[in-house]
Amino acid sequence: MLREARCTACIAILAAAFLPSPARADGQWIKARLGSFETISDNGRRSAIQALSQFEQFRFALGTAMGKPDLKLDPPLRIVVFKNAQEMPPACTGLLTGRDHLMACVAGQEGKDNQLPAQLVRQLTVRLLEENFSNLPIPIERALETFFSTVQSNSVHVTWGAPPPHDERTRDWALLHMLITQPEYSGRAHIYLHNLANGMDSTGAIRSLSEDPAKFNAAVDAYYIAGDFKGTVAPNRALNTERDFSTTGLTSDEGQLMRADLLMLGSTAIYQSLLESGKHAAEDNEGLAILAMRAGNTEQARHYMEAARTAGTQNFIALTSYGSLEKDPERAIAMLKEALTLDPKYAEAHWALGEKISDKPRRMMEWKQAVALAPRNYQWWEQYAQLCIDQKQYAEAGRAWLAAAQAAPDIQHKEQYLASRGQIDQLRLDDEAAVRRREAAARAAEIDRLKNQARKELADLEARANAKPLSKEELARTVDWTDIHGSAKLTGTLVKIQCVARQFQLDIKDEIGKVQRLVVADPSMLEITGGDGTLSCVANQKPRAVIVTYKPTTDRKGFSGEITGIEFP
Repeated sequence: MLREARCTACIAILAAAFLPSPARADGQWIKARLGSFETISDNGRRSAIQALSQFEQFRFALGTAMGKPDLKLDPPLRIVVFKNAQEMPPACTGLLTGRDHLMACVAGQEGKDNQLPAQLVRQLTVRLLEENFSNLPIPIERALETFFSTVQSNSVHVTWGAPPPHDERTRDWALLHMLITQPEYSGRAHIYLHNLANGMDSTGAIRSLSEDPAKFNAAVDAYYIAGDFKGTVAPNRALNTERDFSTTGLTSDEGQLMRADLLMLGSTAIYQSLLESGKHAAEDNEGLAILAMRAGNTEQARHYMEAARTAGTQNFIALTSYGSLEKDPERAIAMLKEALTLDPKYAEAHWALGEKISDKPRRMMEWKQAVALAPRNYQWWEQYAQLCIDQKQYAEAGRAWLAAAQAAPDIQHKEQYLASRGQIDQLRLDDEAAVRRREAAARAAEIDRLKNQARKELADLEARANAKPLSKEELARTVDWTDIHGSAKLTGTLVKIQCVARQFQLDIKDEIGKVQRLVVADPSMLEITGGDGTLSCVANQKPRAVIVTYKPTTDRKGFSGEITGIEFP
């Protein structure tokens, strides 16, 4: 009992540290929404709109530089606005994976021109680029990340171009700085970046600026060496605080829930407090389940997730996280399919489902959808390519290796993936050769089997015949094989033998003096009795008596039939 009392006291202390004070919690929670961002504040509408404007101005500046002002995040980034830096949790410095949203937190301005944290700006730059451009070269993306890490934005104005630390000033960064900040290039910078993002190489992108590549690169080198980097005013979006922002009042428990969704130190206390009050049962259990998963407590996570499902959860992120950890394949697959029913385009759920499926062709189908939805995930592309090779899907594997190279984080990975792509044709040829060898071996084995079977059948027949010979009556009833196949006999005089190719052609004068021509199609199969047992093509042979057995035929012009046996009396 004492331990439980202490735990309850600990939860109360954590909740008190993380929750807003009651004076601010009642009636002042506001949610403001604009495009790809929404802010949650317990300090009134002005605080929510100021923070939202700051993020929007940054997004607009980045989009303008890229030639795509309306950059998207779906679902929108949820930003929790704290009254000041002292109230904001120390760990809340970048983008966070919340209960059901990508989240961030900032301190309210309170009359000061507070800037967005550098780590948050870097991560937000990368996320916006990843969500909106699939073919941006990695070095340029890194240079953009560095360039925008020093952006200064408030609710009205943005400045950019302030130099980063010296060791981050690469040539690619200098190229972007020259393009974006120098008047002779700034109006065309978006053309260069937009073309790169659509797959054009650097030389082509430079030509799209109507610049000679050699002269342009020389200008970049000179600009980089000079090192005279200054900031300048960036494009900004004109915002009307009354017209452009959608704001909604929140209840105190709704605001508390959204703060708890940051999944930080005090979140457990808030979820449990709300759960005890009977509010937001599905959401509270989802949050507690995710926190339990992060702590490695699978049993506790299962308890909370089942409670969330009973309460009607719609959180495909939580379902996917739990399904990925579930060791029972059937339960995991059911959970992940439930997540995909809620959001069929959630790439992580497709990938996790593929991992749980043992049937490789079905796994390949799920992974194919996952990489299509998340084309920047080079590690997924690599695993998908290997699976395609395992399934002998070489064309698809080749496409996967090229996509992996496009998404590679550095030149080493890119070269590795391109080398793997180059081996695809040889792998295909080797596999086809192996298939041919297996088929040939199978045919040879089948022929041997048939031969052995025929030998056995013949041996069995001989054994039965030797064990019980035919009686005289049975022998009398037998029919000559040649008779039942329409054979005929000719008695006469052999007057001529001709050798044509590998065949013998015989002219035989019958008993009434008519000459008939017959053919021996295969001399090796001919049975000859009498005489010396052979036929030969010798000129001026003497006529001699002969009896031939032949098979009458009509398909050989000029011949009466095909000889099957010859007897010389």
